[in-house]
Amino acid sequence: MSCLSSIIIRSSSVSSRQCAVGGGGSISSSISNHFKQQVRHKHQVRVIVTKDLPDGQMRGVYAGEVHNVAAGYARNYLIPGKMAVYATPRNFDRCGVIDPEIAAKEEEAQQKLLDDEENEDLKAADILRRYLRNKTLKIVRNVDPNQPIMCHPGHVNAQNLRDKLSKHLKIDLEEHETIRIRNEPIVGLDSKTESELLELIEEIDAPTAVAVKKEASDEGDAESVDNAEETEEEMSTAKSIDTDCDTKVKQLGDYVAKITLAGEYVLPLKFTVQRR
Repeated sequence: MSCLSSIIIRSSSVSSRQCAVGGGGSISSSISNHFKQQVRHKHQVRVIVTKDLPDGQMRGVYAGEVHNVAAGYARNYLIPGKMAVYATPRNFDRCGVIDPEIAAKEEEAQQKLLDDEENEDLKAADILRRYLRNKTLKIVRNVDPNQPIMCHPGHVNAQNLRDKLSKHLKIDLEEHETIRIRNEPIVGLDSKTESELLELIEEIDAPTAVAVKKEASDEGDAESVDNAEETEEEMSTAKSIDTDCDTKVKQLGDYVAKITLAGEYVLPLKFTVQRR
């Protein structure tokens, strides 16, 4: 009887251990399946895995990885269980993890530069773009006592921006590299993404040959044919030479300008006009 009891007790002990291990294995297997199986869900979210899952060594799910999972699974199980957090920019910083999507884009851009080593203009433009990406030029002006948001006397033009770039950021643009200003204050300039800024500066156009031609024709319709031919030559020359715009900013606020570099590469320049 004691032998039989011993056998029963040992069997129960083994069963308990198998249940504990087996149960844990099925849970971890379920977790891994959510990551590994290509199952279509109505709604998925990206999560950052914060710790190795129960059988992570076997299934390949480790802390620091980013996965797409069902929204309900993340909300009801992974997040409460502190196994993962939502893949937000703030959580990437907290976890010390680089967003793989951003890293892939950066790597693609870097590879593009490496593949085109002879294109010095592109390299120079990319370096300057990265340098100016998180910078905003600050320009102060006196204001009109009767109109506190208007500069008086004075204004801000392209030459002022050139001088500011040279003096404070040690950036000296070449003569053929131009600055054109978007003469409208922008609300929430600091929160604009680089792509949004590029869309804004696309609206800034250089004077066209049509405008030059119109000015030439308005000066006198009775000119001789020889003078008209000379005007056509001047138009052709004017079209091929880039110049800074003559826009004058007279109102306080946040603005963006378009810098056109060698090779026709363009990039945004943020600046703010503040009260002295």
